[in-house]
Amino acid sequence: MIYSETLLQPLSQNELTHLETFLASDFTPEDCMSSLEMIDGYMTALVIGPEEVSSEKWIAYLLNPEKQRTDVFASAEEAEEITSLLQRHIGAIANQLKTDPEGFLPLYEMFGYAEEEERELAIEEWALGFILGMELCHEAWQPMFADEEHAMLAGPVFVLGKITDDYNTMTQQEKDEMADMLDESIIGMYRFFQA
Repeated sequence: MIYSETLLQPLSQNELTHLETFLASDFTPEDCMSSLEMIDGYMTALVIGPEEVSSEKWIAYLLNPEKQRTDVFASAEEAEEITSLLQRHIGAIANQLKTDPEGFLPLYEMFGYAEEEERELAIEEWALGFILGMELCHEAWQPMFADEEHAMLAGPVFVLGKITDDYNTMTQQEKDEMADMLDESIIGMYRFFQA
């Protein structure tokens, strides 16, 4: 993917709040990805994955996956503003992974949460978003899953997203260790497809 310099600028806290307010509004469909953590995971999978997905396709899937609405925006101005914020966020993720993959952090690592349950939910939503990003170009991810060694990299994502039953039987320490492994897993998957 090629991004202009403007699109590489990370969103400010105010811009993130504005984006989250829009995603959680009554105007967007119920199945819209409504948390910042979920869209961050979703976009990370799109950046890492081997198949380039057009912005029209991934934005439509993020905002209106079941096509419940003919238009999720109140005006052309709002459409341009929200689309620009989404493109800047994915551009910043791509730039981070390209220039300094070791410094990559999921969005939930940059936020503070008042309760441990809130943080656990944030991690779950991030992992679910990542899984949705993989599903958007399912076939393109298959070479990694066909490689036994590298297929294990996705393990923390599936466990933390509660796609498997493992999470419910784990101790808190095991959950924390799994969350700690997630950053390394993301970098490993990124390197697999870069290679």
